[in-house]
Amino acid sequence: MEQRYSPYAAYLSDPAPIVAEGPAFPLQLKLQASVLIGCLLFWAIRAAPNIELAQWPSSTLLFVAMLAVFIAVSYYWILRSRTSIDGTTIRQTWFIAKEVKLADVTQAKFIYVPYLTWLVVPRLVVRSGGRGSYVFHAADKRVLAAFAKLSLGPKLQALA
Repeated sequence: MEQRYSPYAAYLSDPAPIVAEGPAFPLQLKLQASVLIGCLLFWAIRAAPNIELAQWPSSTLLFVAMLAVFIAVSYYWILRSRTSIDGTTIRQTWFIAKEVKLADVTQAKFIYVPYLTWLVVPRLVVRSGGRGSYVFHAADKRVLAAFAKLSLGPKLQALA
């Protein structure tokens, strides 16, 4: 396998790399998701008698059930997902966990909108050599600081 150059190798040699772990999504977003799920449940309970009377085909009911399972699994992982970064890897738990070694990162972009984290969740988008792009969400201040440092690149990290 060909060894690719990573401009983020300097982060790996940092004598004191930031090691942090925290929730992937902010509390405000978790509350919004909970309210939305509550509203969906309320309307599902209200609509249940009408669905029974409508005599939908089994394929439609199966599709609605699959959507409900997808929504439930996504909601669970919004509440439980955690992001961590250490001297060698970035990880995020999810239905399928994501992990990227910092040595494989070829590009990093930190997306953060101050005062609107309840609407636009802070995230780090990394491009990994040969494996595509990954998006890591974060809500913890230490993880956000590590993401910001990583996104500066090695030349700007020396100035920070």
